[in-house]
Amino acid sequence: MLLNKNDNKLLRDFEELGELINETTPIDFYESAGDKRKRVQRLLANYEAFCNYYFPLYCFAPFATFHKNIQQEVYNKPNNIFLEQWSRGFAKSTHFGLFLPLFIKFNNKLNGIAVGSLNEDMANDKLSDIQSNLQNNKRIINDFGEQFSYGNWEDGSFKTRDDVGFYAFGKKQTPRGTRFKWKRPNYGLVDDLNDARQLKNDAIALEDKKWVLEELKPALWTRQWWLVVAQNKFNDNTVTALLETDEAIKTTVHRVDIINEDGNSNWKENPDFSNENIKILSEGEGAGFTRERMNTPFEEGTTFKAEWLNNWVDASMIKYDGVLINYCDPSYKATDKSDYKAWVLIGKTGKYYDIIKCWLRRTTSKHMWEYAYRLDDDFDTYTIKHAMEANFIQDEVHGKELDRVAEEKKRQLRCAYDYRNKGDKFERIETMQPLFERGLIRFNINEKDNPDMKLLRTQILSIEKGSKINDDGPDALEGAIWMADKYTKPSKPPRSGRYKKNNLRAI
Repeated sequence: MLLNKNDNKLLRDFEELGELINETTPIDFYESAGDKRKRVQRLLANYEAFCNYYFPLYCFAPFATFHKNIQQEVYNKPNNIFLEQWSRGFAKSTHFGLFLPLFIKFNNKLNGIAVGSLNEDMANDKLSDIQSNLQNNKRIINDFGEQFSYGNWEDGSFKTRDDVGFYAFGKKQTPRGTRFKWKRPNYGLVDDLNDARQLKNDAIALEDKKWVLEELKPALWTRQWWLVVAQNKFNDNTVTALLETDEAIKTTVHRVDIINEDGNSNWKENPDFSNENIKILSEGEGAGFTRERMNTPFEEGTTFKAEWLNNWVDASMIKYDGVLINYCDPSYKATDKSDYKAWVLIGKTGKYYDIIKCWLRRTTSKHMWEYAYRLDDDFDTYTIKHAMEANFIQDEVHGKELDRVAEEKKRQLRCAYDYRNKGDKFERIETMQPLFERGLIRFNINEKDNPDMKLLRTQILSIEKGSKINDDGPDALEGAIWMADKYTKPSKPPRSGRYKKNNLRAI
């Protein structure tokens, strides 16, 4: 690795990393040639075993299921753009910037790697782990031969002895025409391309997307290639978000939030991400937890203030007036790739509207209806009136799916139609502002740690005119409140009139 002589710290860090890799990759000098050949063949056929054997320094925790499944899918499906929206801390850079490229290389499918990042220094840093392992990893050298190539081992642009090139590019540089001999890179990695401050500028964000599609992607070998964007979805202007919403671009999205739909860790095998530690993270990171670990872009808006959302009640101890309202705001599509589908269950007691339970998921229409049936079973002491905007129920997709689920359940879901001409969505949601400000909308404290309830609160806080944040939860809440006012019987008015003194009353 050739560095500026004055840059002693970088040189020292690189040398220390090399020493650590060297120390942690001992080999068996007594292994026979036959046993070695069988072992290598076995490792090259098993991604997890490959990583654990060659990179013990990095494999400090067992793989999660998603690590195994996603990497195998990416490896088996070249000629695709993969949007890897993994929670921060889930080792996406390690997997896509070290493990997977070398797994591809030693399976003789790698021509070269082109890494794109915010600037050249950051891109160089992304390659340093690969470079150090190729130079110092005794297990790699023992099994695949010397990788170091004299005269071709510069920082950010180096080649191995088998003519595989590794190239680093900042987004102000162009990878056009990059090749070594006949080999053009066929693995593209986009990692840390966006700057949080620049993402506030739509024009800059679109330029970043254009750089990926028009500079990096065309630089890859056309016969067989992989393009991986290793980025969580922390902003609507990130490259991963812009590519995902571009219907003209074919992409494969792998979204891995820190917790799953059941509220449990998606990497339970790692003690750092136990349910208890995730709870501590959520309490200490605020909106950052939602953005960075739950792939939900979020900037606090100006319509609803955080202090208005601090009214909690124990809904199990309250007797509600009339029926409970469970209102749904479905996405326009029935698939799990569309916006959130949201159910919000509220009960009304006097002047208060209590949010008893909510459900916000990117899922299918079938799962959406099945949830409503489960809610009926769970709240058998109350009558629940399910409701949805009329044109959605009558919609070809959602309506037919409801009929199929009803046939499975052997009963119909009593779902009322909301026939309102609903007008502007933001204006409707904004009408809840005085209710929140006066403390009339309350939350069920028994659902405080439910990820769906947390997401609903996040969406409420994010509401702002022109905001791109998902508003399915607040929209469902507004519908539920309107429906509750319509169907809840008013309580008896207080007695009025002049008080008559009773002289016969005993003292």
